[in-house]
Amino acid sequence: MRRLLTVALVACATATVAPSARATVIEKVVAVVGERAILLSDVVLRARPFLVKIHSEVPAGAQRNAAISQTYKNVLERMVDEELQARAANRSKLVVDAKEVDDAIGRVASQNGISVDKLVAEAAKSGLDEKSYRTEIRRQVLEAKLLNLRVQGRIRVTDEDVRTMYRRLVMDERKRLGFRAAWIRIDVAAGDSAAAKEKRALAESVAAQARAGGDFRALAKERSDDAGSRDRGGELGRLSPGRLAPPIDAALMNLEPGQVSSAIRVGDSYFVVKLIARDETELPTFEDAKNELGERVYLEKMGKARKSWLDSLRRQTHVEIRL
Repeated sequence: MRRLLTVALVACATATVAPSARATVIEKVVAVVGERAILLSDVVLRARPFLVKIHSEVPAGAQRNAAISQTYKNVLERMVDEELQARAANRSKLVVDAKEVDDAIGRVASQNGISVDKLVAEAAKSGLDEKSYRTEIRRQVLEAKLLNLRVQGRIRVTDEDVRTMYRRLVMDERKRLGFRAAWIRIDVAAGDSAAAKEKRALAESVAAQARAGGDFRALAKERSDDAGSRDRGGELGRLSPGRLAPPIDAALMNLEPGQVSSAIRVGDSYFVVKLIARDETELPTFEDAKNELGERVYLEKMGKARKSWLDSLRRQTHVEIRL
């Protein structure tokens, strides 16, 4: 709920609404949810906190028009979801009273280190008066209660989930870290299938020896067909991710310093690669990051579960988008 409520502050604190952000609206129905129609004027009103940013950051012309159009579509999708949630709340007899709204606003203010009056003033700068801001908070509290009722109880975060998330962060960082590597290249004569089998067997044997603790430099000097690196024990020097062939680059990404890959076929050659060193990571250890990662995994799973739940509501209700 805390994160959902904070969204309201972010939306409200974008900028003040300038006259240039206002436009003459020709009234029309842009969506139908069940028996309720959503009007274009409703969408434009809800989009106001975002329009000034577009006008200040996006050049006039086709690019700005496209940005405004996409904003309207995003806001409309949000409004459709809200109507579906309101219908679900009515069926479940869920309500949000004034005290819950007050408490939620108080939490948002506290989390951002400001007073409630200051928070409301920031909302007003974006064109949302206190009543509109409270309405937005009410919507988000209602959504949080619905998610708690319909979705939250089914979400489980395991230690394996957290480790997988950490591994993703590690791999993402490795795409930016420089490294030093060495390889042994064993060429294959094109069109000679018998020789190709022998070369493959040789490459796999070399890889097995190196992975079992064999001297990689000695193996490279003895077995590598790459004259440019053979005398250096296969060393390639300092490299950046993406410089080598994709299969080799991917293999190195998954290695720790000192580890050796299996045989990799690239074109008319087999490669056995060793990661010598990689630039130091800036990530905290898994244990230090575990709690925060657990929260990130939970939020990711909650987002997927929320989307699945909303999709099910759409399948149960007539929804027609006309924008």
